[in-house]
Amino acid sequence: MKRMNKTKTILALALVALLLTCAVGGTMAYLVTQTNAVTNTFTPGKVTVSVSDTVTGNEKKNVQITNTGNTTAYIRVAVVANWVKDGKVVAPWNDYDRLKVISTWDVGSDGYYYYKQPVAAGASVTLLESYTAGDGPEGAHLEMTIVAQGIQSEPASVVQNAWGVTVANDGTISK
Repeated sequence: MKRMNKTKTILALALVALLLTCAVGGTMAYLVTQTNAVTNTFTPGKVTVSVSDTVTGNEKKNVQITNTGNTTAYIRVAVVANWVKDGKVVAPWNDYDRLKVISTWDVGSDGYYYYKQPVAAGASVTLLESYTAGDGPEGAHLEMTIVAQGIQSEPASVVQNAWGVTVANDGTISK
């Protein structure tokens, strides 16, 4: 009688093990044949900016900087200008006091103008509404170029380390 109980117990355990093996194996076979592959889609961030303006005679108007990238970015610009005659620089331009930059920009000790807020992808910001060149050397004209740079806004440490600015809790930057 003892031997028969022991045989039944072993047989029952073997049967349970067989059933579990079939269940696990069948589930795995089903999942392998029925589950679609997962595609991990990753789009890297891209930061690019463009500058547009209107020049009429000796007046530069509506200077706009556009974030043409696909992520929010901080923007800074440098104003590079010289008096030019016959294709040659004859004098540096140093009329920064008359350059009326809009109050949403701060000028840093490095000479760059920093837009105070992050700029969304596709958005434009105005640097200055107009600037009329004063008198320069005789026969020379003013050539003014706006050089713009953008940098991703997140994480804040990126812009702080690269540009040496401070990013406040509300996202504004200061130099």
